[in-house]
Amino acid sequence: MSGAPRTSTGRTTAWPAATLAACLLGVLLLVAWPSGASGQRAGIAVLGSIGAAPPPACPGSPCEAIGSVTGFQTTAGGVSQPFKAPFNGKVVAWSISLSRPDRDQREFFNDFYAPPPQARIAVLRRVRGSRPPEFTMVRQSPVVVLRPYLGSTVVFALEHPLTVLKDQVVAISIPTWAPGFAVGISANNTWRASRRSGACAGTRDIRASRAHQRVGSKRQYACSYTTARLLYTATVVRGRVSSGR
Repeated sequence: MSGAPRTSTGRTTAWPAATLAACLLGVLLLVAWPSGASGQRAGIAVLGSIGAAPPPACPGSPCEAIGSVTGFQTTAGGVSQPFKAPFNGKVVAWSISLSRPDRDQREFFNDFYAPPPQARIAVLRRVRGSRPPEFTMVRQSPVVVLRPYLGSTVVFALEHPLTVLKDQVVAISIPTWAPGFAVGISANNTWRASRRSGACAGTRDIRASRAHQRVGSKRQYACSYTTARLLYTATVVRGRVSSGR
């Protein structure tokens, strides 16, 4: 189960992993990040970069997109918690790999969710002891309209990097919809969605869900889906942070 509605027919285009690597390198060359008092070289982590990513669905069949939700991978290719920050630092850039749905498929998603395709990233903090798991929205990036980038892997450098603390999670928020989604892959790929317990599977549940976008608010992330992957990454640069939020 992937947690998304689907359309049908068409061909899937897979973009090479080198495209993402080259774009990230360009972003990092533009980011000036001071080393710590010890003069040690700053660390860099690209969260969610797990080998060769699977190609996004669409316009092949089934064509699926994620929408009206905030989510993150809990396993990707068997790697656990690939979006948990390994150290305190700043999120300086993020990427998303997008398919190019055909016109009928785009109309379907626009009608099911809302136009245009959009996304942003978010920093989440787990609410200790919560079952099912709850997360607090700590901070988030501006919303980006994805329409010009359909069919490509695109990297967005953040003008105002986001503070992230060790063990916080960098998620992706989709206010409308985004075709940055791989489906029908191995069961060692699982993602978790900002949907409440008991509202995980039905079409009505998916249509009624909303992205987690109010800073400081808490939300259940009770729905878990296997054999699917959210195709985004987040680049974190190690550094001192001024807030423990």
